[in-house]
Amino acid sequence: MKTSYALNKILTALARQHVMKDGLADDDLTGHDLSADEQAALKAGDITRLYHLGANPYLIRRVFRRRFPI
Repeated sequence: MKTSYALNKILTALARQHVMKDGLADDDLTGHDLSADEQAALKAGDITRLYHLGANPYLIRRVFRRRFPI
C-alpha cells in the first residue's frame, strides 16, 4: 500500500480541528495536491477507498467517525 502525503496532511488538519465529517466539500479540498481519486474518496467519505489510497487508519477514524459502527 502506498501512502499519500497530501491525503494524510488534509486528514491531519481536520483531525486537529476535532471535526467529524460524513464527506468533504470542495472548500475543504482547496489548496491540497490531491489526485482525482483521492478527492472523490474524501468527498464521498469512502473509508475503504481512503485506506487503499494510503490514508492513515487512525486519521480516517478520527475524521469519519460517524461512518464506523459503534
